[in-house]
Amino acid sequence: MWATAAYAAVIFYLSVVPVPEGPEVPFLDKTVHLGEYLVFAWLLIQAIRVSALREREYLLLAWIYATSYGMLLEVIQGLVPWRTADLADAAANAVGAALGAWIGTRFPP
Repeated sequence: MWATAAYAAVIFYLSVVPVPEGPEVPFLDKTVHLGEYLVFAWLLIQAIRVSALREREYLLLAWIYATSYGMLLEVIQGLVPWRTADLADAAANAVGAALGAWIGTRFPP
């Protein structure tokens, strides 16, 4: 559980700090979002798995939590002057969370 909370804090930090300009790599941003939330959902599943919930319930709960967190951070980025909110980033977060939930069922710790 602590690893999940620490990872959420790292995602938050990375979401609000200024990003230096660099070379434009197509879809790199979306790939990073997908990977971040894939790992986040997997960690959430490991933390929730010990509960009395059925597998379907904790998978859905992990996906909802990770996706909602990603949406919240996009809203926060819209309020931070040096960042921008992007609906495509939120979609990449949701897809990554879904993949993380799927991987969590196939590859438990």
